[in-house]
Amino acid sequence: MTKMQLGGIKILEGQACLEWSGGEVEYGLADLCCRFASERINLSQLTYMADDGKGRSSTALCTESGRSHTSYFLVKLDSEREPRLERDAGILSIFPHDRRPIITGALLELAAHWNIHPLGLASSPSAMSLAVPSDDAKQTIDEVFNIFEFPTYRSPLEWQAAYADKEQVFKDVIGSYEEQVPKVYAVLDMQDLDFWTVTLARTEMPRMGGALRSLDALKIKMPFFVAHCNRPGEFAMGLCFPNSSRHDVGEALKGLTPDAACSVRDAAGISLHGPHFGDRYGIACALTDGLHSAGVNPLALSCAVHSIWVVLDAPDLQKGMQAIRAKFHIPTSK
Repeated sequence: MTKMQLGGIKILEGQACLEWSGGEVEYGLADLCCRFASERINLSQLTYMADDGKGRSSTALCTESGRSHTSYFLVKLDSEREPRLERDAGILSIFPHDRRPIITGALLELAAHWNIHPLGLASSPSAMSLAVPSDDAKQTIDEVFNIFEFPTYRSPLEWQAAYADKEQVFKDVIGSYEEQVPKVYAVLDMQDLDFWTVTLARTEMPRMGGALRSLDALKIKMPFFVAHCNRPGEFAMGLCFPNSSRHDVGEALKGLTPDAACSVRDAAGISLHGPHFGDRYGIACALTDGLHSAGVNPLALSCAVHSIWVVLDAPDLQKGMQAIRAKFHIPTSK
């Protein structure tokens, strides 16, 4: 099998990850994120869906393992939440994915084939990130090298030798940023999107991977993807595609995952590049609090690898942009 070429791979170890579903669709995300900020706890990854297809919100987040106990109880302050805690996990990122569905599809197939239990998948404009228990990390890395090719490293051993000790450099800067207004390099909006919600059994993951492969063959781009496993044996996924591709996406999902529950709605997206996400606390608080104050309820979020993606109802795009401009320092074009 010909390997798919990518540019790089990295892993952030020493993480604790929590996943949970809400009760009815809830709008307490801003309050939760700001609780973490007040405790100076950095969120190295955060994904969220307002409705997982069954009328419940779905959230997953990762923090440093040393803050797992506090993080658990910050989530448990809301009695409706019953988080699942993985105290020892890692976040594996591969890049760039160029918004190609086949990259995500290959990760889903890999996880299903090797019985790897992902704690959550997140997308940024450049990378796909997969949170896995530490017990699954080595197997995941080995299999990633079996299906993807990286120009600098020919094998997991070469990569691990080059990557040794680099993680500490990352950890040393966490929490060292104290801007009154967080800075970003750019904010981009994307209109005319479809936001798909897919709920399926874990046994259907290979078919979902096949559906994404078929869409890649049609050269359809997928700018957004998140996935959670909030219930045993079941995955909830949120995906964005151009709304001009609604028919093809619907045919692929219904044809290859007939037992999955699918829904679609008009949406828009906003991406923030370079807001030090993963390097400092308070970024998610600034984002979600700004949206909440503006009366904007995000359909989904993906915060990972120094980038943030927000999916909104299409009519909320301008309000969302204004809310973000009020909370972040955005360079003005000359």
